[in-house]
Amino acid sequence: MRYINMLGLMASLLFASCESFLDRNPSTSLPSNEAVTTVKDLNFAVNGVYSLMTDTRGTYAGDFPIFADLRGNDLTPWDNYGQISPVAFYTVDKNNTIALEFYSQFYTGLARVNKVLAQAAEIEVSSSDEATYNNLIGELYAVRALYHFDLARLFAKIPTNSSADINAANSGIVLSDRVFESSYLGSRSTLKETYDFILSDLAEAAKVIKTTKNTGHLNYWAVKALEARVNLYYGKNQAALTAAEEVIKDCPYALYERNDYTSVWEKEGTSESILEILVTDIYSAQRNSVGYYTHIEGYAECAAGDAFVAFLASRDGDVRGQLIEEESDGTYSGMFIQKYPGRNGNLYLNNPKLIRLSEVYLIAAEAAVKGASGTHDAAYYMNALRAKRIEGYVDVAGVTLADVLTERRLELFGEGHYAWDYWRNNMAIVNDYIKGGVVAPDNYMTILPIPQTEIEVSKGSLVQNPQY
Repeated sequence: MRYINMLGLMASLLFASCESFLDRNPSTSLPSNEAVTTVKDLNFAVNGVYSLMTDTRGTYAGDFPIFADLRGNDLTPWDNYGQISPVAFYTVDKNNTIALEFYSQFYTGLARVNKVLAQAAEIEVSSSDEATYNNLIGELYAVRALYHFDLARLFAKIPTNSSADINAANSGIVLSDRVFESSYLGSRSTLKETYDFILSDLAEAAKVIKTTKNTGHLNYWAVKALEARVNLYYGKNQAALTAAEEVIKDCPYALYERNDYTSVWEKEGTSESILEILVTDIYSAQRNSVGYYTHIEGYAECAAGDAFVAFLASRDGDVRGQLIEEESDGTYSGMFIQKYPGRNGNLYLNNPKLIRLSEVYLIAAEAAVKGASGTHDAAYYMNALRAKRIEGYVDVAGVTLADVLTERRLELFGEGHYAWDYWRNNMAIVNDYIKGGVVAPDNYMTILPIPQTEIEVSKGSLVQNPQY
């Protein structure tokens, strides 16, 4: 199996000594130096896994939700403090801290998952605890799949991209599937091995994870929705549609109503939130929170671009246009997205909605447009979603891929999809900061460089992405 030296180092640090951040909330997460010997311990340890997903930059509550949007012009820096703005400027090189933060935070999270899984395997589980134990194991497999998928989106080509060779050596990422020694030097898998591993973990999770809602945690429906998303990226459209249709047909979630749409973003456990990660006063990315990036009171490094504002304004009766508002600092003003308003006025506190039911409808529509066959055609799913967003909407008889991508642009802006949606469909995006004004899907900068520190410590076993 393939491992990376950073991962071994993280494992030894996380589980040989107590991390400072764990001291902040000992009642809900198990300190990393304590053994997981009971199901109660396992529950605490799983809580610790989730807390690590939100507590600093480079996490799901920090840079990640707006990364893909900042690659184009729909969302763009209004101010420049050098925090997330280098993503928009395409100035993230192999020595930049942004690439290092993503890499280290996600692999640190994987180290935590693998250590907990290893210790959980030694627990003697009573029959009364078996269902709880199995569900927690399912959550760990699902988190591991999620981390690997997003690492692959950041540091490897998308399989459906025409410039990708899924069987090429070093085309994927380092796979972290077990606890390993800090001295182990890893290497990258192929892209095919990466995506097969992700789907394998999701399959394991689906066998044991519960179907009940549990805000802040993955459940069966989150696993199936993620399976649909991964398969869409992998070019397996039939599998994507099958998983998406199961979620749409049987899950306990419901599309937001038009009248509720503008008020759901500061709330927890809303009707569409298949997966949202809980952000608290204790566990947040603070000044590197997504809310701090997306408002004028914060860094203001993620505002709405002029063309996108005009695009939204041109769509009569579409409630989604109301999620762009003018904000002022008393001297200057700009247009900012309102998906991260903060709870109780605190911009640090926004639960990232990583999977919403709307996206699952759009996955189903896209897979159907691309030839997958299911219970309904693509227009059915598009009409169902649009009817909840557009006043006086009239159903259409058919839709194209361009229609689906436009709908994704409208529905999911600021939620981490935009650039990847177009690049995985072999389409360029517009970016005024880059030479030529467009970023083609074969541009080497569509993926991040492996941090140079990792290249150096790997002693030649870890291959850098081309042209970095």
